[in-house]
Amino acid sequence: MKKFLTVLIMLVSSSLPAETVNFCSQERAELSNKDGTGYYWDLLRAAYKIEGAEITHTAVPFIRCLSIVENKLVDGAVAAFRTSERIEKFTYPQSRLHFSNYGIILLKDTHFDKIQNLQGQVGLIRGYDFSAWLPAHLDIFRVGDTVQAINMLKLERLKYHADDIQDFMLALRKIGGQAEDFVMKTISTKNLYVVFTKDARGQKLANMFDSGVRKIAENGTLEKLLQKYRLTYSILEDYK
Repeated sequence: MKKFLTVLIMLVSSSLPAETVNFCSQERAELSNKDGTGYYWDLLRAAYKIEGAEITHTAVPFIRCLSIVENKLVDGAVAAFRTSERIEKFTYPQSRLHFSNYGIILLKDTHFDKIQNLQGQVGLIRGYDFSAWLPAHLDIFRVGDTVQAINMLKLERLKYHADDIQDFMLALRKIGGQAEDFVMKTISTKNLYVVFTKDARGQKLANMFDSGVRKIAENGTLEKLLQKYRLTYSILEDYK
């Protein structure tokens, strides 16, 4: 009888649907593509699968992504850094998703001295807050994504662009651009996180993220993803 009950419990458990975790993200080349491919989506898919859950993905502009997480329309937003304002609105996991080298990008023939001395329009993706390191006097022009910024730089409609250097390189790779055409100056390095809703479910999903990422780092899955996407910088060092 005991053996029968054990088998029955196993059968019932295996028939239960996996928990679904719903994410949104700004589309970023080779990191969070609209079709669900990319390093971030693959990492999240692997981390939650090992915790017994599945993920869904939605590509929306960054500022809207944060808004729909705050309003609990989806569970989490991908690739946001920590600010005092966001800590009040979202649940942060202990583990970082990635880290970014933020900086100024310009055509190789454009002059760059010091960031405090920049003159001319500076591109910045809508919703990004770089006020911690971008001087307040700059003439900011909001762009939809990194590819738009690249095209505007090439057409000389923008003189500079502020962005994650790696995001810029991946976007260049996606459209077949040449890194040699640009100068990239790193100004600041910051951690990136997945942020969750500010409630009990958000805390549960943040804990699952911490656990899942550690497991895929230890079993070699994370390293394989880094090799797949040819990423130079990673969080793998956090688990050594």
